[in-house]
Amino acid sequence: MPIRVLIADSEEIVRMGLRAILTRDEGFDVVAETGDGREAVDLAHRTMPDVCVLATSLSGTQGWEAVRQMAGAPWRTVVLTRSASEDDLCAAIRNGAHGFLAKGLAPVALRRGIRLVACGQYALSAAAVDSLRSVLQDTGRWPYPALRHPARTPVHPLSPCELKVTALVATGRTDQEIADLRGVSVSAVKKTVARCRNKVIAGNRVELARWAWLTGIGEDAVSETRT
Repeated sequence: MPIRVLIADSEEIVRMGLRAILTRDEGFDVVAETGDGREAVDLAHRTMPDVCVLATSLSGTQGWEAVRQMAGAPWRTVVLTRSASEDDLCAAIRNGAHGFLAKGLAPVALRRGIRLVACGQYALSAAAVDSLRSVLQDTGRWPYPALRHPARTPVHPLSPCELKVTALVATGRTDQEIADLRGVSVSAVKKTVARCRNKVIAGNRVELARWAWLTGIGEDAVSETRT
């Protein structure tokens, strides 16, 4: 079945472009579009899309508020923006977004990002990954308010290999980058990350990184990269 998408952007030409990009692929179905944040929330409840693609600038209810109102809904949200700033990335994560993609992305990359989000993963454009690294290296600006809470004890202890991979995840490394650094396949890295997530009860990669920072593993990793 195609991925059902709702598009919300104040610029009609952007909405037209997104619709053209997505409908060019039979794997997507644009079920609604609007330039108003309040209407985007209402349309989402009426059409029940798989993914809502929201711009940060909307008339009526603003983009961030629309994202916040959709947090916890059955569908998932992607913030589409021209910004890659750390503040905007933090706002997106804090308000419950599952993706942070640049408006200048190539069509194939945009479709890939939306597919990832629809499958339950997180999607970031390349520029946002760099911002995420900066955020993760500065614990005082971690986007989750629960930073002060203690890290949970793993269900099973992490092996030395798993600790190293978790530390690399905490510094914002991609699976490919970790594979290159560790001299293993990307598939092996994915399996290790999955085991680590299960052991620390992390719902996703971002939660695994947060756990690493709470335990000090992330800070150790940053120190190693600076020496």
